[in-house]
Amino acid sequence: MLPDVQQLLLERAGDTLTIWFNRPEVRNALSQEVADDLAAVLEALPAESSIRFVILRGKGGVFCAGGDLKMFKTVFQGGTSRDDIVRFNADFGRLMKAVQALPQVFVVLIEGAAMAGGLGLSCLADVVVTTADAKYSLTEVTLGLPPAQITPVVMKRIGTSEARRLLLTAARFDGREAGRLGFAHIVVEDAAQLEERAAEILAQARRGAPGAIARTKEIIDAAASLDGEELVQFAAERFADCMLGDEAR
Repeated sequence: MLPDVQQLLLERAGDTLTIWFNRPEVRNALSQEVADDLAAVLEALPAESSIRFVILRGKGGVFCAGGDLKMFKTVFQGGTSRDDIVRFNADFGRLMKAVQALPQVFVVLIEGAAMAGGLGLSCLADVVVTTADAKYSLTEVTLGLPPAQITPVVMKRIGTSEARRLLLTAARFDGREAGRLGFAHIVVEDAAQLEERAAEILAQARRGAPGAIARTKEIIDAAASLDGEELVQFAAERFADCMLGDEAR
């Protein structure tokens, strides 16, 4: 069962769950409460076998503007210890781990803007579709902060050289450039096409068996940490499990 959440809007349609960032008044900035709600939903999803696809997007025509600056302001007003800050930042790592553990196909739809932690989170998606005019930037250093938890996933997504440039300069770019860099897989002209392409992606992916997709995601993730005989054995065991399962039969 999915948890009750306050900071997100959950929409279920058949085999698809759409998770909406639902704070358009602050351009869907990531607060502690938003991150906690999102992590709770994602952590519950592996047990929801009837949900095959998960879409993440933002209300109000904006995907996510990054960290909530009001939350940062409370640190400077006192009462927040260094240990509290470490725990908060590590909690974002928990959120990213929950994304990586999803057995479902995870699609991110970007319009308006994808900044800082929001952009980092999208780097973990299986498929990203963006509008051409969406604004992108890894803005953390302009706030006097390092992009702590998202640095590894940005590097993995687009390569060390380009990641270094964007993480250190906070350069701004649009959806077309996001596609060229590898942040997005598909670039469309407007929000209507965003919906159309998302529907096409899900239609294509429905041809695949859910268990086989989940095992494939496990092998993809394992390839980053295993090599040689360990990876061969890991992949072979997943293959055998699927071969003997109901889907392949």
